[in-house]
Amino acid sequence: MVTISVLLCGATVVSKVICTLSDPADPRLSKDPRSTYGKEKPSFDRAKQGHVITVESYCQICCTTVDLSSRHCSQCNKCILRFDHHCDYINNCVGRRNYQFYISLLVSASTYSLIVVANIIYILHQFCFNETQFFKSLGQNNAKIFGYDVSNATIISLLVILLVLAVIAFVLVSNLCRLHLYLIWHGWTTWDYYCRPKAERAQHSYWKYEAEQEVRVEFSVTEVSSGINSTTDLELRSPMKLSTKLCSVLKPTNKTSPMPPHIV
Repeated sequence: MVTISVLLCGATVVSKVICTLSDPADPRLSKDPRSTYGKEKPSFDRAKQGHVITVESYCQICCTTVDLSSRHCSQCNKCILRFDHHCDYINNCVGRRNYQFYISLLVSASTYSLIVVANIIYILHQFCFNETQFFKSLGQNNAKIFGYDVSNATIISLLVILLVLAVIAFVLVSNLCRLHLYLIWHGWTTWDYYCRPKAERAQHSYWKYEAEQEVRVEFSVTEVSSGINSTTDLELRSPMKLSTKLCSVLKPTNKTSPMPPHIV
C-alpha cells in the first residue's frame, strides 16, 4: 500500500509539473512568420474589430490562421490548439498538447485521495477498537506527536479533521475526473460543454475532426512586407489510438466535421 501511495503521489506531482511547464499553443503560431507568438501583441479593440478569431479562423491578436479547434486565451494571450479551459491550479491552459497529462493528473490525484481516505478510516478503526495492538505495532505505549504525549481525544480529533479534508478533496477531484471522461467519450472540450448551444454541441465531435487531419495540414502564409507567398507545412501526427477506437464506436456523421464555425 505504501508503494502504491508513493507511486500515485509521484505521478500526481509529475503530471502537474508537465501540465504547468508545457506549451499548449497552436503550433501554427511558431510556423507562421507573421505570427506575434513570443512577441509583443498588437492592441485589440473589440468595438472596432469585432471578434478575436474571425469566421475564417484568423486570430487578430496572434496574426495568423489557426486551427478550427483553437481559441484565444485571454489569460495566456495566445491561441490554444483544441482549447479546453484555462486552469488556475496548474497556471496554464489545457489543450490538445497537454490534455493527456491533465487527465493523468486527475486520475492519479483521485486515486491517491481515495487511498488516503481509506488509510485514515483504517487508522481510526484500529485506534478506537484495537488500541493496545495499534500502539504495540508502533512500538509505543501511548499517543505522541513530535515526542510529546497527547490525549487520545486529540488524536481522534486530528484524524477526523484529516478525514473530512481528504473526503472533500476526493469528491471534488473525482467529480472533475468524471466530467472529463464524459467529455472525452463525446468528443467535447470543457468550452464546448459550457459555451456551445446544446443543439450545436450534439453535432460536434473532435474525434471525427482529428481523424480527418491525420496526414498534414497545409496553409498559405502571405508576407505582406515583401509581397512573397509561401506555403508552410504543419505536421500533425496521427491521433491517438483511442480517438480511432471511439470514432468506430460512436460512428460520427459528416455533420461533425469540420467542427461548427466558432466566433470568439
